[in-house]
Amino acid sequence: MEYIVKVKQDIRKNWFNNHIAKIEGEEGLQVIYWGEPGTNMYRTKYVLSGNNVFISGDIGEAVYSLTCAATLDNIKDFNLSYFTKKLSAFCEDRWDFDEKLAKKELKEYWEEYEMSQIEDSKEIYDGIISAIEESRSINEYHSWLMTVYHDTSIDSDIMEYVWDFGRKMPPRLIGYWVGLQMIIEQLEKKDKVN
Repeated sequence: MEYIVKVKQDIRKNWFNNHIAKIEGEEGLQVIYWGEPGTNMYRTKYVLSGNNVFISGDIGEAVYSLTCAATLDNIKDFNLSYFTKKLSAFCEDRWDFDEKLAKKELKEYWEEYEMSQIEDSKEIYDGIISAIEESRSINEYHSWLMTVYHDTSIDSDIMEYVWDFGRKMPPRLIGYWVGLQMIIEQLEKKDKVN
């Protein structure tokens, strides 16, 4: 969780600190231009149409399909986890892979569930470590894990636990949500002044 907090702070401070929202259209079809005047750094365009949020710009492209109308008023109550679950398309891998985190999660899991007691535990553990070390993406990790699954006596219950080790939300996905929250905050401040 502290990873998410740090990334949010970095995005607010270093990506979007001086951004200003310019909104065209009305609820049902709004285009929001989010950028720092005079620069193209981290410039982002949000299109809110029907139940969809379309995002494009310097931090990539994404589409979110909501279960309600895509309005700033509805989105303001979404937390990052809920909003990200609505992701239906993204320009990159859905998850980043963090080797250090994967090893930490494996070690904690192995100790908590006393996995050293199972048959072939050292071979399985070493196989998972090898899968972690050979991987640069979550998809590569999954491919290597399947090799471990076929080469050892690891069962599907263990696989279910280790499948998501090292999985981290990409900063871009956090940035899409943070940008929307900052736009909403900016509009609310403006409304208080007027």
